Amino acid sequence: MDALTWDNACSAITNMPKQACYMRFRSITPLLLLCQAASADAPTQTARADAHAPIGVMADHLHHGDEWMVGYRFMRSYQDALRDGTNHVSKQRAYSRLSSGGYGYHNAPTRMAMNMHMLEAMYGWSDRVTLMLMANYMDMNMDAELHPHGPAAPVPYRMDSSGWGDVELAALFDAGRAAHGRWVGKLGLSLPTGSITKKDDMPHGVLGALVPMRMEYTMQLGSGTYDLRPAITYSEQRDGWSWGAQASAVLRLGENGQDYRLGHRGELTAWAARLWTPAASTSLRLVGSRWGNIHGRDDAIDPDMSPAADPDAQGGERVEVGLGANLYAPSGALKGQRLALEFLTPVYQDLDGPQLANEWTLNVGWQFAF
Repeated sequence: MDALTWDNACSAITNMPKQACYMRFRSITPLLLLCQAASADAPTQTARADAHAPIGVMADHLHHGDEWMVGYRFMRSYQDALRDGTNHVSKQRAYSRLSSGGYGYHNAPTRMAMNMHMLEAMYGWSDRVTLMLMANYMDMNMDAELHPHGPAAPVPYRMDSSGWGDVELAALFDAGRAAHGRWVGKLGLSLPTGSITKKDDMPHGVLGALVPMRMEYTMQLGSGTYDLRPAITYSEQRDGWSWGAQASAVLRLGENGQDYRLGHRGELTAWAARLWTPAASTSLRLVGSRWGNIHGRDDAIDPDMSPAADPDAQGGERVEVGLGANLYAPSGALKGQRLALEFLTPVYQDLDGPQLANEWTLNVGWQFAF
């Protein structure tokens, strides 16, 4: 609105003289220009290695309208040794009788490894909205020991579980700009496509004979419920540096077909990255997560059998530190492609145990925008 139009409108509404309205307009002009500058597009640069967060962070960036991105992520996590609260628990105590100071389970997990292969696709619906599809294939194994609560020695055995997990659909949107950064919001929905009835042979038959049984909750491939996955991310770029933070959650909607639901989950993370060249950056990240116990239970999973089968021994909280590296091809035959990795290890864990504690997590990813 120019000064003449402002004078006429102001005078008609307030009955003030046009000269007074003109002076009022002049006095607030610097504020209007400041607000306009603050709302302008931030000079965020996408053609640099740290334009994306560390590879362990998802839904942190948008794409231009009609731009596609496809990617593959690999995550391997390893869990070893039981913990209750912040204290280590021996496997012997886990399956010792309650009268002897133990937990009274029939067996105890000793280690678990998980490989997750994630396929992702993102499409820029517009410069302000990006659509995302993510599917994952999981391959897990768990070692455990069965204790017969008698003179016989414990029986070691292994469980294996693999298959497609839950699929996630999400919309990412521009949630605001700052002088050197931007806010990105996410509204995601996880679909219950992963199995929650996986079985494997376990030595629970007569004289330790192997019989097919439903595996514990941590060995199932999905949640069995529709889950909301909201997130909000802020990231900022400066000359040679960038940093960001994200808050995210997983909110379970109702119970699944086996009469239980996994616990809700919340996560806060923050990172800083050093840009060495436009093609290479390194990062340091801090992650804090908290998740709840299982509500209800699957009648085919005996909670007295193992800590991993106990709905009340699934929750906890964890703080991890991660080191990462991003590589980006700004030109040439590989233009638009990214390769990244990140290694995380916990510095604090408080678990509703006894529960296997996480030892480390490795994330590796490739992405291609076109």
